[in-house]
Amino acid sequence: MINFKNVLTASASALLLATLISTTAMSTAWAEEETGPAFAPPVSKISAPLIGPGANRSSKLVVVLDPGHGKVNGHYSGCNFEYNGVKYYEDEINMKISTYTKKYLEENTDYIVLLTKDSVEKTVPLEQRAALAASVKADLFVSQHVDSAPGNGTIKNAYGVSSMAPKTGRFNNELALQSQDAANTILNQLSSIGLHNRGLILRDSQNGTMFPDGSMADYYAIPRYSQMYGIRGFIIEHGFLNHTSDLTSYLSTEESYKALGEADAKGIIEYLKKAGKSSFTPNVTTNTDTTQVPPVDGTPASETKGPEASAPQTNS
Repeated sequence: MINFKNVLTASASALLLATLISTTAMSTAWAEEETGPAFAPPVSKISAPLIGPGANRSSKLVVVLDPGHGKVNGHYSGCNFEYNGVKYYEDEINMKISTYTKKYLEENTDYIVLLTKDSVEKTVPLEQRAALAASVKADLFVSQHVDSAPGNGTIKNAYGVSSMAPKTGRFNNELALQSQDAANTILNQLSSIGLHNRGLILRDSQNGTMFPDGSMADYYAIPRYSQMYGIRGFIIEHGFLNHTSDLTSYLSTEESYKALGEADAKGIIEYLKKAGKSSFTPNVTTNTDTTQVPPVDGTPASETKGPEASAPQTNS
């Protein structure tokens, strides 16, 4: 089994390339919340980055899990809620869910499973998370979160599980269909343990940002970056932290975190058994420049770089 810390160390230079991240992106992404305004460059069209073919030479299925949020300037960046004198933090819950998902997958499959970070005390800019998943040619990239609503959870229908997934009918349509199918498979597993299934949440960019082909970009960062990098990727929201029924039934005990993590894992297994390895090729133009992107088997590989991406801006 590959060690994520080694992968991250070995690939640090690749993940920080100007083709993936700019100084502006680094300075703005830290304050961004995945469920808030996403990566939206103030331009009419964004350039598609590319991790070249061949980075994943392993025949094994590769899953990248993203425990959402983490500490920024000493404070957790996700939602939180206090109930009966106990304060619950999304960041900590996300990490627990991801850890249980990883453990179940490793015990029950021959998959390679990576996390985008190894501690709840860390946060990773959104574009770096997708860059890691792309660099190992992930067959599935799942960002795991807990939802929240304004107030104390009394807003109508503010309970249950959902997925922020890419919209279909535009850029890389077949990939979006695959991501939606995978997301729905996980949501069905979560609903089987009693959670209300709110379905897919599909949203357009709010400032008119477009994909390279001129179609409207997705609003949420993870599905947008996944479409840009040519990987199946989406967000799963595991109930509402400030809805007392979701909190007490699914988000407040170690046993419930384990159940959520394992439900995600079962959905991942069910989908990948059907879909297999991703053979999707991003609809982008390559050039002849090369850089080293570490494959999952640890063997160096020379990869083509795509055009330099526009500097992302966020609205926090």
